[in-house]
Amino acid sequence: RTMKVMRSALAGLPILCPTWINACLSKGEIVAPTGDMSIRTLPRKQTDNDDECDDRFGVTKYAAAFQKGMQTNTVLSRVEVLLCGTFKGSMANDIKGLLQDAGATIISSVSAASRLLSAMSSSEDDDKTFVFLCDDSLLDRSCGISDSLYKQAKKVCDNFEDANIMAVHFSWLFDCISCATVMPATSYEPIAPRAKALWRLAAGAEADEEDQGKKSQFY
Repeated sequence: RTMKVMRSALAGLPILCPTWINACLSKGEIVAPTGDMSIRTLPRKQTDNDDECDDRFGVTKYAAAFQKGMQTNTVLSRVEVLLCGTFKGSMANDIKGLLQDAGATIISSVSAASRLLSAMSSSEDDDKTFVFLCDDSLLDRSCGISDSLYKQAKKVCDNFEDANIMAVHFSWLFDCISCATVMPATSYEPIAPRAKALWRLAAGAEADEEDQGKKSQFY
């Protein structure tokens, strides 16, 4: 599951197996691909038997949507994302490219995120989801979520039981693309303490159950 494959899936482009190349070489010409020459499903990074999200035929779902007239991918069209931490090397550009291809809105700065959270704290009418997309930072000082931003997000969660806020590890994005849907946060716990606290706060009881399940594996 490479960046090129995920971006191809989001664009509705056919993803073919090496068997198609072998068939073309055997025939001495380009042949129309048959079903067993196409990739229909991208594997998930995390698997949760309780999340009810089906990762089968994600590639096919995108292709079918474009065939029916969809102009741009909309799987994350109601999602606004703040990149948290420092994504090294080309990772930042890759993540941004995937978000844009999936129809998400990238929040440009911490101040813009703060304004959005302030608006969310006074109204629950907005059906968009605010996502803190976290890197592999171990410490609060490098996780990209300041104490004031955390408190703003906490206020929204305290005011509204079903607040549309998520704090997740960036692998969440890859699985959203694989499953062609917005995945729940429960299987995508960030690493830094503040990010983890926000993940637990936003995911609520489901996160507590996930934590308990992880702890039970050590007994």
